[in-house]
Amino acid sequence: MKKWIFKILSVIIGIVFVLGFYSNSSAYIEKQDWKYTEGNHIGDWLSKNSFKVNSGIIETNQGKAKVIFCYGKELIIENLETKEKGFYVNKS
Repeated sequence: MKKWIFKILSVIIGIVFVLGFYSNSSAYIEKQDWKYTEGNHIGDWLSKNSFKVNSGIIETNQGKAKVIFCYGKELIIENLETKEKGFYVNKS
């Protein structure tokens, strides 16, 4: 009985890690549309073709910022110079 609980728990934790890594990947972030909510601003609307993510740095025509974290519905960025955080919400 305890072995089954351990196996099920291991599978659930594994799935959470895989989804966490994927939602933070540049491939996932670039396939989404992001709308600005507050903080550091590198564009009001980041559509699928209006920005690039290279080595954790998001680049738009209005500036650059470091990608801190993305968990599906929210993208958190940080200004490279001022360290001010910015928040975007997923609209895809």
